Amino acid sequence: MDALGRKVPVVFRHDPSLSEQVGLLQVGIQRRGEVLDREFEVVDGVETFRNPPIGLRVQYLVSAWATPPEDQALLGAVLRTMHDNSRLDLSEEDSEIVGYSGTPEASLDTLTVSEHRELAAALGAPFGPSVGYWIDFNLRSGVTTQIKRVRERVMDFRKIEG
Repeated sequence: MDALGRKVPVVFRHDPSLSEQVGLLQVGIQRRGEVLDREFEVVDGVETFRNPPIGLRVQYLVSAWATPPEDQALLGAVLRTMHDNSRLDLSEEDSEIVGYSGTPEASLDTLTVSEHRELAAALGAPFGPSVGYWIDFNLRSGVTTQIKRVRERVMDFRKIEG
């Protein structure tokens, strides 16, 4: 992350050897309750249905670890960066590998002090300025079924005598 005009490492767990760092820690993942429809696709002229995706919500704790007040400046840079770049656009080939349906978007989540302390303790991270983010996305299924269309239908009308 270099929103401050210098490189600041983004880590996935606290690294005590670094004097300043931004931690991106996954807190949890849960299934969203909505029922999603199967997806219609046309690939190389072949029509298929893809099994319904799974709606998921992933929660993150983003913490700034540095000497005060630099830690708050780091967190401010994170907030500004995420506010300006909340959509997680993927390249075409990345979207096939990851399997997102639609474009995920990061949303700011507030934390109480007690929630923050519990999360930091559970993740083995120091207590520092932090915010929560959640990302809703749909994970695509890999199972597809080819659609077989009726090409021609013949109707024969006859008078049946009885």
